[in-house]
Amino acid sequence: MVGSDRGGFTLVEAIIALTLSSVLVVLVSTVFLVQNQYFAIQLERSAAQDNARMTTEMVASEIRSVMKAGVTRANNTRLRVNSPMAMGVVCGHPGSNRVAVQIDGGTSGLVTDDVEGVALLDPATGDWDYHDAGWSNMYQSGGTPAAACFTNGADTVGAYNDFIQFRRFNNYFGGLPAVGSVVMFYREVEYEFDTSEMDPSVLALFRSVNGDDPVELVTGINGTAQFQYRRVGQTSYQTTVGSGDLDEIDAIRIEAQARRRPRTGGVDDVTFGWGVNVYLRNGG
Repeated sequence: MVGSDRGGFTLVEAIIALTLSSVLVVLVSTVFLVQNQYFAIQLERSAAQDNARMTTEMVASEIRSVMKAGVTRANNTRLRVNSPMAMGVVCGHPGSNRVAVQIDGGTSGLVTDDVEGVALLDPATGDWDYHDAGWSNMYQSGGTPAAACFTNGADTVGAYNDFIQFRRFNNYFGGLPAVGSVVMFYREVEYEFDTSEMDPSVLALFRSVNGDDPVELVTGINGTAQFQYRRVGQTSYQTTVGSGDLDEIDAIRIEAQARRRPRTGGVDDVTFGWGVNVYLRNGG
């Protein structure tokens, strides 16, 4: 009688195979969890970097255009400026107490409801004379501003809408600005670091225009966020500047550290600090 060999595993072999499989599963799971946590932290770090950079660039992009004496409030959590919206040149006097101004592009792209005031440049000193006045209080419809400017040599061909008539300038500036005078139309913008309305555990950057309710722009900023100011002739930055020295500010530093909580059980929050120095014509 011929015996037959049967294939199979012994108990010891089965235990060894099960042990090796378990170790392999644990190793793969550990690698997966580590990689998952790493990528989650990288996502949070990227979001923190975006938050910090967005915070500083939003403010910097607007205040770079601030003219001399355009900073009206300056402390560590609040910055208020007269932000230029449009520049123009007085090119004629179309009637009694009327001024014709040439603005490149006219009112196209200009949100006239946001205009908070007008300023006149003193070419001898470089100073600006600011006066709060809404667009509707200054704008004068009708008339022939382009014709008045054409009389003074302005090229009006194809640019008729660039010439706009205004009233009450004589009340603001003590007389009608001379032909060739430069005027600026501005809005009042305030930036503030304050408790986030969406997440009270962190700060947020708020922006308001002409005293309207502030809008939350960037959330996830920690308590180190602040504005700092350098005055003409100084090398260090201060966190507060008195009202009598605002026109001496020639640089503003915006500091923001964004904070994010890891999604996969990380022990520490993810933070990213970012600072930008903005040099102004304000104190020039």
